[in-house]
Amino acid sequence: MKWDDYKEQIKNALDAFEFDENILHVLKNSIKNNQTIFVGGNGGSAAIASHYVCDLSKGANKDWSANFKRYKAICLSSNLGYITAISNDEHYEEVFRQQLINLAKPNDILVMISSSGNSPNIIKAAEYAKSIGMIVIGISGFEGGKLKQIADYTAHIRHNKYEVCENIHDIFGQFLAVYLRESADAEHSTVMSTKSRKKK
Repeated sequence: MKWDDYKEQIKNALDAFEFDENILHVLKNSIKNNQTIFVGGNGGSAAIASHYVCDLSKGANKDWSANFKRYKAICLSSNLGYITAISNDEHYEEVFRQQLINLAKPNDILVMISSSGNSPNIIKAAEYAKSIGMIVIGISGFEGGKLKQIADYTAHIRHNKYEVCENIHDIFGQFLAVYLRESADAEHSTVMSTKSRKKK
């Protein structure tokens, strides 16, 4: 494949990408609602999950170094010791669900990233999350799979190449961080403007 051809696929995929805008509100409100955001994925999507958590933990927060009211995010794909113990002693299908049993509470948020939307460990985690009253956000490709059916809110790119799906999912994560940070800026400006009018 030529570079120009691949670029064209990415451009077309971006145009075709769809997401539920409620995702923005759910994540934005997670600080005031004291919710933890759990993110997971397999393979390339595991790396994207780690990227999401990095940006949610730092880049999405206005004035990060002086701000102690931050987004609380945990990557389910990063705890290598626990993941290998679960895989070795139980089954790889359990690697995300078991972590949620340890850490998650009702009303927390689960973000699962899967190009196929059908990975068994992704589905088990999503089903468990729903069973305890968590909010499930499914980020998928291909036809969306079971994840798209289970999730409360979805982001989806209908494309049959893993590489393209992962590119779009990563871009979406960057957008989320920018949106959340700029929303904080907008709220801060509104508050300051209101205070200024009251002083007059």
